[in-house]
Amino acid sequence: MRLLSRQFLTKKKIKGAGLVLLAWVFFTLVIALSRPASKSTSVPAVLLFQNIVSLIILTPWMLYKGKKSFRLRKVNILLIRSLAGYLSFAFTFLAVQRTSLVNAMLLSNSAPLFIPLVIWLWKRVTIPRRLWIGIAIGFIGIAIILQPDCNFINRGALFAIAAAICLSISMISQRRLMKTEKVYSVLFYYLFISALLSTPFAIAYWKPIDMSTLLLFLVIGLCFILGQICFLNALGFEKPSFLGSFNYSAVVYGALFEWLIWHNYPGWICIVGIAIVCTGGIIVILQGGDSTKKGDRSSG
Repeated sequence: MRLLSRQFLTKKKIKGAGLVLLAWVFFTLVIALSRPASKSTSVPAVLLFQNIVSLIILTPWMLYKGKKSFRLRKVNILLIRSLAGYLSFAFTFLAVQRTSLVNAMLLSNSAPLFIPLVIWLWKRVTIPRRLWIGIAIGFIGIAIILQPDCNFINRGALFAIAAAICLSISMISQRRLMKTEKVYSVLFYYLFISALLSTPFAIAYWKPIDMSTLLLFLVIGLCFILGQICFLNALGFEKPSFLGSFNYSAVVYGALFEWLIWHNYPGWICIVGIAIVCTGGIIVILQGGDSTKKGDRSSG
């Protein structure tokens, strides 16, 4: 029994899991703070400053590493990863304006349920039967949270699901890029492209920025880059298939921040849906390693 526990809980696994848990503290703070920041300005403005502040922090490190850190091989995949990552955060910021932080964090992190489907649509890789169980369980949980029997479905929940689909595309693209590119190079260009994408929309919906909002922007940008650094370093200790299950810690953090900041509590139906989605997602993560590898191999 001790031997098994030692094999499972190696130092690398503990460090990797710890960094992912810390990363999602920062990411959840980013999404929570985007709610008041967006009300004062706009979602594109929040995205613009988030990426600019992160770029200002990351660029000196890139310059220190030299010209090699700016070189890329798979520009087309980088563009897909950047656009999908940008849209994922944009949809999540829109979601948290219209639904609870808990629901936004859960549904936007249901990406593992969509990854096999995206790989199937993208590269026609067959989805193994064992994955359908986890996918089905996860979508039952999503249906419970959406409560489709009502006269309408919360638009915030739909935005969060759109964020999850985009996140799944971003994750698949990131995994392909990790084979040929430096992780910090991918992050730099992601931030740069996201800032460019945000600029015209931020100008179109521009509102005057006061000092309190500017401070929020600085905190959001700092938390975002710290979350990215923690997450990227975690990948150096363990495989994404192991670390992915810890992404659902964001739901716990979301519930905690929702309670501390807005004094809201999830209802029992929402709690049941959360448990079911997490169960389905973890099943897909643990069982889906082979299928995602096949998708990577078929992509060339």
